[in-house]
Amino acid sequence: MNKDIQLYKELVDFCNSRQKEIEVKFKRNLDFSDFNEQCYNEMFLKQRKTTAPLQVKQLKEIIPNLTEAYKSNASHFWNKRNESIKGLDIQKGQWYEKALQLFLVPQGLSVVKKSFPFPDFEVLKDDKTVGYYELKYIKSPFLSANNLIKDTYPYYSTRYDYEASLTLDTGEKLKNQREKIETDLFPNNHPVFYIWWYDCFHIKGIFAMSAAEVFAYYDHLSGNLLQRKERAGDLETFQEKGKIYPPLLNMITFSELLNTFQNA
Repeated sequence: MNKDIQLYKELVDFCNSRQKEIEVKFKRNLDFSDFNEQCYNEMFLKQRKTTAPLQVKQLKEIIPNLTEAYKSNASHFWNKRNESIKGLDIQKGQWYEKALQLFLVPQGLSVVKKSFPFPDFEVLKDDKTVGYYELKYIKSPFLSANNLIKDTYPYYSTRYDYEASLTLDTGEKLKNQREKIETDLFPNNHPVFYIWWYDCFHIKGIFAMSAAEVFAYYDHLSGNLLQRKERAGDLETFQEKGKIYPPLLNMITFSELLNTFQNA
């Protein structure tokens, strides 16, 4: 079994068995099936660093049950689901932040919450700073990516939901955070990563891209890849609407991320 699949399965088992330690107010049951393993292998591992991601219709010919998975799940994500209430989104995000934080302890890594404009978390090994990260939890696939993403860099072909769903807000937050990272963290040789916990109906896993690569990717674009419409949740507090979608197929894996922190 691929080591990253094994590592993610360990994370899933860890989360399901430590529910009360992560959060007592609500439960979240995670899963990773044989089907998800096939998707990880065919849609991610075999296409890493490609310049032309396979079309979804091609992948449906390769992966048994992928057609059925799209049919049974796509309608849920096409339909309007909620008004993106900020408080609920924050609570959900905090669950995954705490879960990963606890999982890293047996890996010899402790995590400390930081305040903006720092990245959200500082990683320590033996009380020494070995890096920083921001964590984004993604469950909703960007099903219309092939139609709405016009700037397809770094690919020569169109983009598809399975590799173009890992979103990152732009605007003032990213601008100010970038300034902090480039001014204070990079000169001290601290690795900084944007991490996505991808929990889609097809691909599931932990993926990461260094801040330097994210910034370089953004600089290559002609601007934001999407400017979403205003939602009711925006009225509660300011939320960035400009978005980019760093390419999944250029990201590092869970084990590669851990190795970077553990060997820093």
